[in-house]
Amino acid sequence: MIPILMKQPEKPDDADNPVRLVMSAACPANLWEAFEKRFGVTIWEGYGAVDGAGGMTNLGNAPVGSVGKPAAGVEWKLVDDEGNEVPQGQVGEFVTLVPEGRPRTEYYKDPKASAEKVRGGWHHSGDLFYADEEGNLYFVDRKSDFMRRRGENISSFEVENVIEKHPAVAECAAFGVPSELGEDEVMLWVRVKPGMELDLKDLIRHCAENMAYFMVPRYIDIVEDIPRTETMRVKKGDMKKRGVTERTWDREKEMPDLKLKK
Repeated sequence: MIPILMKQPEKPDDADNPVRLVMSAACPANLWEAFEKRFGVTIWEGYGAVDGAGGMTNLGNAPVGSVGKPAAGVEWKLVDDEGNEVPQGQVGEFVTLVPEGRPRTEYYKDPKASAEKVRGGWHHSGDLFYADEEGNLYFVDRKSDFMRRRGENISSFEVENVIEKHPAVAECAAFGVPSELGEDEVMLWVRVKPGMELDLKDLIRHCAENMAYFMVPRYIDIVEDIPRTETMRVKKGDMKKRGVTERTWDREKEMPDLKLKK
């Protein structure tokens, strides 16, 4: 929502509104202070999960881009796929200890999912973060949306933040599809801003200038809508199932001479 609002033409009275406090989730760090200044508001950045795993809010007591720290008394850590705690600054899944005697998360008629959610007494959020020296947490991506391309880890959240800065893009969703070389290729669904046209080669050049070479998408579909759940989560599972089709634009075919800077 914040990138969409920031794309609207600036008006001299943007800050002339009754709103003073904005509760946000996943606000792009590079838009945070610009949004506050333009609209005359203060952002409180939060994190929470509908199925538990604790919550936290940056009430201005943590750096821009952070969701702050878990509440006092919550025992937590960031772990790798084997459950080992990762060093400070490295990306890991956010897990919290389920206090003795407290009910565990259970999914309706799905014992397998329930067992995977709480393992060894730890509630697995399915969300990836890294922590700074002060213990402030920074959201990276949903674990299920994290991509790996030719040995490099890619956050769909970071890819989307760059692409949504393009003036003709209303919104997008990035996800991984199988690569013929193994691991993933980055694919996009893009909804174009009403009344505008999007040159996909220009979009790729925008990506090449603003993100690491290994993050630049290969496949793009222009769509009229990005499917979402009732809670506004993007349905990336449905997109991955559809994957690459005959109508999908392929960078390697359309821009074979493009040289990405390493």
